[in-house]
Parts: sequence; C-alpha cells; structure tokens
Amino acid sequence: MRGVVLLLPGGEPESRRPHLWLAEAFLWPLAGRIAGRGRRQGLAVHLLRYRYRGWNGERADPVADAWWALAEVQGRYGPVPVGLVGHSLGGRVAVHVAGDARVAGVVLLAPWLEESDPAGQLKGRAVLMIHAARDRHTDPVMSYRFAVGARRMGARIGRVELPGAGHVLLRQWWAWTALTTDFVDAALIGGRFDSMTRGAMEAAGSGGLRVHLPRRRERILRRDR
Repeated sequence: MRGVVLLLPGGEPESRRPHLWLAEAFLWPLAGRIAGRGRRQGLAVHLLRYRYRGWNGERADPVADAWWALAEVQGRYGPVPVGLVGHSLGGRVAVHVAGDARVAGVVLLAPWLEESDPAGQLKGRAVLMIHAARDRHTDPVMSYRFAVGARRMGARIGRVELPGAGHVLLRQWWAWTALTTDFVDAALIGGRFDSMTRGAMEAAGSGGLRVHLPRRRERILRRDR
C-alpha cells in the first residue's frame, strides 16, 4: 500500500448523540470515486465514524477520533502518507490533526473554521480548499481569511469557489469530486497536480485563493492527464 485517504464527515457543534449518518452518506460517492481510481495506484480509502456527532467545545471529540484513526492507519499499513478529506466539521477536524508527520495532503470541503483554529498545522502541506460562495452553514469569508493565514504560515494552499452551490456542494458535483480525486492522487503518489490547482497553490500573496471552478471542469481535467 502506497498511501491512505481518510475521509472526515461533518457533524454538529454540540451533541453527544451517535454519529450523523447523513454526513457520512454525503462522502460515500466521493470515497467510491477515490477508491476506484486509487486501487490501481495502491491507495486505501477509509471513512471515519465518530463516536459522537458533536464537536463539543473544548472536548473536540472528533479530533480525538481522528488521532485514533491516524494511529490505526499506522498500525495497519505502516508509515505511508495520509491524505485527509474533510467536509464541514470534518474540515475543522482535518486542520487540527494535519500537523501529524504522516499527513501529506489535505482537502477541506465547505469547512467550518474559527479564528482560533491552528492554521500553522498546515505548514508544508499541500492543501486544497473548496467552498461554495452561497454556503449558509459554514462561512466562505472565514475560510478565505483562514486560507490567507495558512498560506502566510507556509501551507501550499489553493482555494476554489463554487459560485452557484450551497453547503452540500450538489452543483458541479462531478467537477469538484474529480478535482479532489486528482489532488489526493498527486499528493500521496507523487503525481502531477492539475494545472488549475497547481497554479492556485503557487500563486503569490493571496492569489489563488478565490479561483472559480469552471462549469465544464471535468473536460479540463481530462486534458491534463
């Protein structure tokens, strides 16, 4: 096995109820797509099931679960690179554990982020952030500001906006899942990042942090392969 992709689902700010099934279901098609392509490349894909659906203040319960999962990956597969893909609350979880030496790449999908979250954990990591401009559940302005800070701290980060989508990113699903699949493949296996992602990550200053995903993105991706 050459690498592992760990998917981190969304949740709620406060709840000790069991895992949120709908949040997991949102990531199943993406997990299947990554696994289908990654199988040929030697990638394993796992979706983490939290003990509780809530972040729960200072307890940060899903962060503890993610640390457990990283240790489990180490035990099963050895010292292979890990890619984190987190949606909503899962994006916040990914940020909190991204400083682990095993983490090579991070994808943040419509992430819930706060000013206090440790952007420095992304230093030296390849990071792709995808956020809908009309998201009413997590704040795209906050994610932009967070991306600016992470870049200043040494993250190789590109941020893509979906102008017409909402929090569950239903519009342009095929396009952004293709972008995510290409990204984790490049980050973990050493392939070449898609031209748009690469340009966004390498842009100076805050450039590359408000890139709009073209509506026919899937065709552009095919040209780069």
